[in-house]
Amino acid sequence: MMRTTYAMALVLVLLVGLASEARADERDPWEGFNRAIFTFNDALDRWILEPVATGYDTITPDPLQRCISNFFWNLRTPVSGVNNLLQAKPAGAATEVGRFAVNTTLGLAGFLDPADYLGLARQHEDFGQTLGVWGVPQGPFLMIPLLGASSVRDTGGLAVDAAMTPTLYFVDGIVTIGARVVDSVNTRSLVLKEVEDARGTALDFYAFIRDAYLQHREAEVADHGDRSGDEGDSLYYPDATPTR
Repeated sequence: MMRTTYAMALVLVLLVGLASEARADERDPWEGFNRAIFTFNDALDRWILEPVATGYDTITPDPLQRCISNFFWNLRTPVSGVNNLLQAKPAGAATEVGRFAVNTTLGLAGFLDPADYLGLARQHEDFGQTLGVWGVPQGPFLMIPLLGASSVRDTGGLAVDAAMTPTLYFVDGIVTIGARVVDSVNTRSLVLKEVEDARGTALDFYAFIRDAYLQHREAEVADHGDRSGDEGDSLYYPDATPTR
C-alpha cells in the first residue's frame, strides 16, 4: 500500500512538473539562450557589481543613497509623464509634471522628494506598459545582457523610452555612461539583502526572476502593481523593492 501511494505521489509530481515546464516554454521559448545570458549577468553581478555596491553601501549613508535614487528617478519623470498621456491618463501625466516641477526646484534638482509630501505620488509608466495597455502582448521572455529581465514588448519599450529621454540630446555620452554606472551601483546597494535572500531561498533563481518579472509586468499593465516604480532596478533583479 505504501509503495502504491509513493508511486502515485511520484507520478503526480512528474505530471505537475511537466505541466509547469510546458507553461514555462510558452512564455520562455528561448530559455537556453536566456539562461546563458542570465549566467553571464549573474557572474558579472557576483564578481563585480555586488562587491562594488557592498563597498559603496559601507561608506555611503542611507539618506544619501536615497537622495541619489531620487535624482535619477526625477530625470525619468518627463518620459513617465509622456507615457501617462499615451495611456490616456491625463491625471497621471499632470501629477508627473507637478512632481518634476516641485522636485527640480524645491527638491534641489530632484535629490529630495518634497512632491511626495505634497500628495503628488509617483505615477511611473513606461512605453512597455503603454504598449500593453493598448493590447500589445508581452511576447516571449527575454534576458538582456547587463540590463536583465525583459520581454520582446518591453525591450522595444526600452528603446522608445531611451529615445524620449531629454538628457540623451543635451548631455555628453561619457557623462551619461558615468551617470548610468553611478545609478546602477547605487540602486544595487539598496537591494543587497533582498537579492541575497532570493538567491538563498529560490530553488531555481533564473525561474524565480523570470516568473516574478512577468507577473509584475502584467500587474503593472493592469494597474494592479506598485505605481511608485521599481527602485530595485538592479542588474538582473529588477523587481526588488528596498525596505530600508
